[in-house]
Amino acid sequence: MTGKRVLIGCAVLLLLAAILSICLFALAPAKTSGSLDPTFNPPQGYVMSTDAEDFKDRGIEVAIQPDGKIVTLGYANNSHNDDLVLSRFTAEGKTDAAFGSGGFVRYDGGDNDKGLGLTIQADGKILATGFTTHLGNRDLLLLRYESNGSLDRSFGNNGVVTFDSPGSSTDIGFAVTCEADGGIMVAGEVSNKTHQDVLVLHYTPAGILDIRFGKEGVFTYGKTGLDRGFDATIQKDEKIVVTGSTVTNRTDDALLLRINPDGTLDQTFGQDGTVTYSSEGDRSDYGNYVALQADGKIVVSGATTIDGAYELLVLRYNPDGSPDFTFGDTGVIHYGDIGGNDDYGYAHVIQRDGKIVIVGYTGESTSDEVLVVRFNPSGEPDPSFGTGGRVMWNGPGNNRDYGQGIALQPDGKIVVTGFSHHNASEDLLVMRLLP
Repeated sequence: MTGKRVLIGCAVLLLLAAILSICLFALAPAKTSGSLDPTFNPPQGYVMSTDAEDFKDRGIEVAIQPDGKIVTLGYANNSHNDDLVLSRFTAEGKTDAAFGSGGFVRYDGGDNDKGLGLTIQADGKILATGFTTHLGNRDLLLLRYESNGSLDRSFGNNGVVTFDSPGSSTDIGFAVTCEADGGIMVAGEVSNKTHQDVLVLHYTPAGILDIRFGKEGVFTYGKTGLDRGFDATIQKDEKIVVTGSTVTNRTDDALLLRINPDGTLDQTFGQDGTVTYSSEGDRSDYGNYVALQADGKIVVSGATTIDGAYELLVLRYNPDGSPDFTFGDTGVIHYGDIGGNDDYGYAHVIQRDGKIVIVGYTGESTSDEVLVVRFNPSGEPDPSFGTGGRVMWNGPGNNRDYGQGIALQPDGKIVVTGFSHHNASEDLLVMRLLP
């Protein structure tokens, strides 16, 4: 009899446990696409990090290592100047103590230094570009680091390469990408007192300008005004696609150009190697980021101004540079707040299913917030992501929050970097969203 009572008691306990489990499951928040991943720096889904002395820490670019660790590039400002900063986090969202000093690496050239472009080589070495300031001028900066965060002394001058155009006052690297043979392409801008040009440099794996490319390793494109290259990618045929902006009739137009492997404009692309986009009646259009689809189509994201406010801009082109009329409205998406607040796109990734995820910021009534928007392959906002395809994040400081870099993990999770204004400082921000 006692045994039966024990069995009955056990059965009752199991039933109660099952009911409790069901209730807790029902009460637990749904893990919807676009929500913060609670397994990243649990349970927050994001991490904010700063050095105590700094007033400004910003993440500009982010990349994922094969082991799942997350590398960010940006800069930190103290009371004296800006330093280029690399940081690395574990897949769980903790700073990686095995990288640099407590997870951080700084480069201080003596004056202002900023990191703006990042990539990870196939061998795990890390390439960072941006600029360093020398004698009042900005010189393009290219650094290569070992996987532990130490400078690769076999590259350039003990890990450091700088580029200063003759007579130039400004040389900036905005993007860096690698070729299959280890060659390195850097895209950016070069300017002097009269005009500004798109700049593309080709370096050997050792950090030496490849004289077989362009004019002794240098390609420039420009008219008589302001032309800038903000991002670049390399096609399978080794042609280089660059996006940025060009000034036409005193307004900025989004610019896309394609360069042959030898450093000449590809005349088969667009009109004599270039494509421009100008919104009707607008003042500014910018191509801030470019990526290739698996089918070779080219996706550009950035911003356009409509009625005095920024709207997120997405363009898709066929491999020959013609607009893809199957995407959005004849190849174009304007996405913005009808209330007139800013929606600005800095970068994007293309998922395996063809969906496009763009990161930037949105201007709200009291603050700017991180903005992440996902579009279906045909160009409509994806209603399964966030709220109507849109995710906004306002940090604990309830002030200015920007998303500036984005990367995809192999499992499809979305990693964003940027900054969050908290108390009296801006802190480096890394967050992870569910796919």
